Amino acid sequence: MKAGMVGLALVYGASLLFADAGVIIPGDKAEPDPAILSLGEMEIDVLIDNQVARVKIRQIFQSRTRGVLEGKYQFALPSRAMVSDFAIWDDVTRIPGVILERKRADELYEQIRLQSIDPGLLRMGDGDADEARRGAVFSAHIVPIPGFGTKRLEMEYHETLPVEDLQSFFAVPLRPDMYRAQTAGRLAIRFELRSRHALKDFQAAGGIYPLKIEERTANRVRASFEGTNVSLAEDFGVKWTMDGARQRLEVLAHRDPGEPGFFQSLLVTPTVAPSATPRTVVTLFDVSLSMQWEKLERNYRALETLLRSLTPRDKFSVILFQSDAQMLQAAPVEATPVAVDQTLAQVKAARIRGATNLRSALDEGLKQARGSNAYLVLLSDGGSTSGLVQNGRMASWYEDRWKAIAAAERPRTYVFAVGDDANLPLVKMLARQGGLLEWVRSTEPIEFKLNAFVAKVGRLPLSGLALRAEPAVNFEMIYPLQDSAFPGGMAAWIGKYKQAGQATVQVANQKANATLPAQAAEHAHLPRTWAKARVDDLLERIEREGEDAAWIDEIIALSRKYKFVTPYTSFLAAPRALLRPRLIRPGDPVLRVRTDAAIISVVAMFPFGLVKPLKYLKTEDTWQTRFLAPADMADGTYPVRLMLRDKDGRVYREAKSFVIASKPPVVRVQLNKRQVRRGEVVQLQVGASATTRTIVARMGGALPVYLRWNAEMKSNTGQMVVPAHLAAGTYKLTVTAEDFAHNIGSQEVALDVLP
Repeated sequence: MKAGMVGLALVYGASLLFADAGVIIPGDKAEPDPAILSLGEMEIDVLIDNQVARVKIRQIFQSRTRGVLEGKYQFALPSRAMVSDFAIWDDVTRIPGVILERKRADELYEQIRLQSIDPGLLRMGDGDADEARRGAVFSAHIVPIPGFGTKRLEMEYHETLPVEDLQSFFAVPLRPDMYRAQTAGRLAIRFELRSRHALKDFQAAGGIYPLKIEERTANRVRASFEGTNVSLAEDFGVKWTMDGARQRLEVLAHRDPGEPGFFQSLLVTPTVAPSATPRTVVTLFDVSLSMQWEKLERNYRALETLLRSLTPRDKFSVILFQSDAQMLQAAPVEATPVAVDQTLAQVKAARIRGATNLRSALDEGLKQARGSNAYLVLLSDGGSTSGLVQNGRMASWYEDRWKAIAAAERPRTYVFAVGDDANLPLVKMLARQGGLLEWVRSTEPIEFKLNAFVAKVGRLPLSGLALRAEPAVNFEMIYPLQDSAFPGGMAAWIGKYKQAGQATVQVANQKANATLPAQAAEHAHLPRTWAKARVDDLLERIEREGEDAAWIDEIIALSRKYKFVTPYTSFLAAPRALLRPRLIRPGDPVLRVRTDAAIISVVAMFPFGLVKPLKYLKTEDTWQTRFLAPADMADGTYPVRLMLRDKDGRVYREAKSFVIASKPPVVRVQLNKRQVRRGEVVQLQVGASATTRTIVARMGGALPVYLRWNAEMKSNTGQMVVPAHLAAGTYKLTVTAEDFAHNIGSQEVALDVLP
């Protein structure tokens, strides 16, 4: 590996259960070592737009040693977040990530690595897409980090923030869970919060990063922090309260030119007093081997908080499970302080061991959790490794088993999932049976989510919260952004609209009149939020019914268009040369290459032995050369190797390909009629080779018609208007097609113009 080459491969591994946010571990070390590699600078830019946070993180690491270093960069996203951008830097050159289909990105990554170039690859999961659907931890292999040099990384993610009892909380995970706290030589935080619903009681959640408030109104807060030699010993967090004085439905909209419009409806619901009805709570507590370390501690904390929230009027039981299930109570008992203490002591004394038989635990739990106010609470990472293990089959079995219970006796299924590797697709489907899901990573702050989760045990979700938008024909693909909404929370829906204009949106007894704009850029997160909701819906169908090619294609298309990582796509970052055209004719064609700005020379090596340097055309920002392709070269695909040298003398090698195409396009013309009168319209339908670039129809005395591809008719179509002044007679209508290699094919048809 040559010093200075760029390398960054982001992958997920099952062993990374304790991933920290934003650390680099030197290649021969088990943990970060600031004496070898330190965090010189860190900038965090946060914008929260109506409960959707966009977080940009930029980090610069400094090498403290003479030799070239390798390292592993680790980070774990917040539980409701999705990666929306990443980039690496090679000296002063920024190399952005590009979304590609997962398999294609893997192939390109391996091809580029074999050329002594380490590209950047960001993806979910270390294995196939099935595994990737179950993970949320990313790591990066970084090669090289030059001696006494720096390595700069950029990450962006979006996160949807919940509202619980009119309160909301946001955190950037900075605190390590298993390593010593990093120290940032310089830390800068810029924070902005916008809300259509009035805000109050805004405050920072910790003491290490005291914010300087620059603006505070009922609907906006701006603040910042800057410090040197800052110990990242806690997460950066803030919290605030929604003004719940009145219930109000808000509508946001965004539309880019030439694109469909997107809208989001938000409803903050008023709080209600908790019910005094006695509860029956049966808790399934995971003690399998996958729950070691931080996950087990968090699981126990959740159990203790839940049990101590009960009163002697309530009943409870706890079932420990791993390869089999162990009932600590034969049936639910009164939740007296003595009974709770004894149970917690038994749980503390239990040993973790064995596999995870989730089906057995759920089956035993359903036998005990019966009654008008019963709850089956699962505390686990949701990973089933024994018995029934396939997500779709497990969810179907549980749904059937749950529905077999009389409606008045069915328990609500509450799931508190823990761990970076929590099996979210499965636990989400389990929680659909009358309950809810909450998830905390291995390191993120637990208090807000845990307290909100426990507070809902005994409270009923709001019913009848369906969104209706009028005129209905102007709206499509509307998705709720939560499975259930509780009093004091925020219910939200995201959807698409076709035409600009006036609309009415209604949820329950709340109605809002909205103007849907023809163009608006204020809420730029809405298209990605909608795309993520659509992808989540498709992924759940795949979990239940298996992979479908059309669904996977749609997921890949949405991921690439709206730029976020899915189990079927990856970010790839590498020095790239863009070769155009790729389709040429034998003879004297022109080779044009566009490169990164740092490249100062390009040499092309052709398969027939020719080596040609390219000349840089400053006005076009393109490298170019002419070359002689032998006239006897058969049509087909041929490789060309490019050698690129940057201003520091580093050499990159990339393989491209071009296609020799000597045959003209085949043209097939269809007219809707062969006899027309002056002033009438002729409908043209033309088939041509896949490499065709332009198609034009011409007839003497009439304007030329340029045909365009019609997806519905699967053909190129156009209309020719017969001039009113044209004399009667038979005319030749010629359709000409030119391909990307400038080969030309044509077909003539006769058209009779009647008097």
